[in-house]
Amino acid sequence: MDDKLPQDKIAQQQTSAQKPPAKAFLNSINHFRGIAIIFIVMAHCYRPAGWQIETFADKAWFNLMMNGTVFFVFISGFLFHHVFYHRWDYKKYMKNKSKFVFLPYLLLSLPWIVWHLTVGTDPMMHLQMADISAPAAAASWYVITGRTLTAYWYIPMGMMLFALSPWVMYLIRKQQVLYYAIPLLLIAIMIHRPISNLNAIQSLVYFLPVYLLGVWGSDHRNKLFAFIDRYWLAMLFAAIALALIQAQFFGAGTLNKAPFEMTVPDLMLPQKLLLTLVILAILNKFEHISIMPLQKLAEVSFAIYFIHPWLTTPWWMVYDSPDLFGIANNGNIFTTLLVTLTVVAISYVIAIIIKKCLNKRSRYLIGW
Repeated sequence: MDDKLPQDKIAQQQTSAQKPPAKAFLNSINHFRGIAIIFIVMAHCYRPAGWQIETFADKAWFNLMMNGTVFFVFISGFLFHHVFYHRWDYKKYMKNKSKFVFLPYLLLSLPWIVWHLTVGTDPMMHLQMADISAPAAAASWYVITGRTLTAYWYIPMGMMLFALSPWVMYLIRKQQVLYYAIPLLLIAIMIHRPISNLNAIQSLVYFLPVYLLGVWGSDHRNKLFAFIDRYWLAMLFAAIALALIQAQFFGAGTLNKAPFEMTVPDLMLPQKLLLTLVILAILNKFEHISIMPLQKLAEVSFAIYFIHPWLTTPWWMVYDSPDLFGIANNGNIFTTLLVTLTVVAISYVIAIIIKKCLNKRSRYLIGW
């Protein structure tokens, strides 16, 4: 018997031996995922919480609260390097994203697309924003824009971001991530988020530098964490200052606009990046501790993302923000936090029930 391995087998083993092992689980990043999903849900809960953004204090709080997607995207970039760089397989990566991200998006969007094309709002969303009447074209518009439900705009942009992963891998290997992230960040600050979040390409340009900074943060974690551990308090004050400046001069919330319309810089993006680093620095101090509520939220975060619009969207899309709690015009940041935690809890319970009913097949419906 010939006990020599074939040359291709030897080469495969050598290649495998050269790959660095996957890095350890990070409590801080997982806890951050739990915090990020709270911010994302919070951005969709101020209306049912009866919060009217009018005073300077309201605007400042609102600016600190909104655009939590930056947290989510930074974490995604961080985990892309931390998890996938060491066992990269593009075909398998995109296959999994298609099955467990894009398919749930389609399945959960379908009932709302049918609703929009039949009874819908007055005027129906696609007629109001795109002037499309042909059913097939209108259905495609909802899928491409993610306008079916609040927050679903992220998936068309996210799928393009996933598709760019070979380029991101190239930048990591060439140690050029930061060379692209900084110029792209300056561009993002000028183009802002798109009107009604309908332009997935503009959203991609806006969030791509955040993703790249997350990738760089993982690749240079020791250097990054040493820096933010030293300067996190100064960064916190800088983030608050940016929120206050925006509240005073530019108003509240994201300044969504057409990509080439020239206007003021987007102060919320650097503000949220600073808060990202602040939260990371604080969580890193408790890396050795597993905070169970945040761990549970992190585990179910993507399912909460998919489910919560089914609770929040009817408030503004179907029933025009009814005063269900009797607090219209009397809400504030605290009522918003209360409604947010309620929506998160209900979404969590629904996710658990779906998981128990469908077992592993639940990933095809809610991504978890």
